[in-house]
Amino acid sequence: MKHQPLYLFVFIALGFMLLFSMGEILWGSSQGKHWTEMLFLGICHNLPDRTFSADGYFMAVNTRCFGIFAGLWFGWGMIPWLKSITDQKKWPIWVLLFAVVIQIIDYTGNLFHIWENTNHSRALLGMALGIAIPTALADQFQIRKTKKTDR
Repeated sequence: MKHQPLYLFVFIALGFMLLFSMGEILWGSSQGKHWTEMLFLGICHNLPDRTFSADGYFMAVNTRCFGIFAGLWFGWGMIPWLKSITDQKKWPIWVLLFAVVIQIIDYTGNLFHIWENTNHSRALLGMALGIAIPTALADQFQIRKTKKTDR
């Protein structure tokens, strides 16, 4: 794969982002805002009723953001395989567009009280969006082709 160090760096960085998003659940509690919450302060509203918790400890991000981060990490790890099925195809962009539209529909339906989404539905829809992004980007990576030599 061309630019393999960059690919691995982004994969590792996404893994750290996923680990840090676990917040107090993984890193323990602290006085005031947790240091992991401070990391995500500008990108996630982290409302307690929209955040996974365990034994009174909360994640640093809400469930939709956690789903997006998990999907990004998983999807990024699948890029070498995705490249072989997305090469020169238009469907990955349609998958990304569909994932974005589903987010809008889900938010709008909840906003107008048509339905009430749950933390699990938010996480699953976020994961769909997170996976759709690397799927759409997979075509930008080149896989090195090995040359067959005659003996």
